[in-house]
Amino acid sequence: MKNKILSIFLSLILAITLSSCAYSEMDATYDKDAEELPPSMFVEVENGLNYKIVYCKETKVMYAVADSYASGVFTLLVDANGKPMLYKGE
Repeated sequence: MKNKILSIFLSLILAITLSSCAYSEMDATYDKDAEELPPSMFVEVENGLNYKIVYCKETKVMYAVADSYASGVFTLLVDANGKPMLYKGE
């Protein structure tokens, strides 16, 4: 009797689990054609294996950006005196 109840219970759990995993289409909540993304405030200078070097267009201050496990982490680059490194190109 216990085996019968257990098998019915497990069958019900399996049926509920499988029926709740259905795929459904999602409506877009934004207009893809409305406008483009705003321009970035950073310019990429170098692209390494796990990092990128960028600078801010307005201030020319340079940053290293993690491009792997800790992606999105900005690190300020400093010179020998501890002052922020400034991009000297363009």
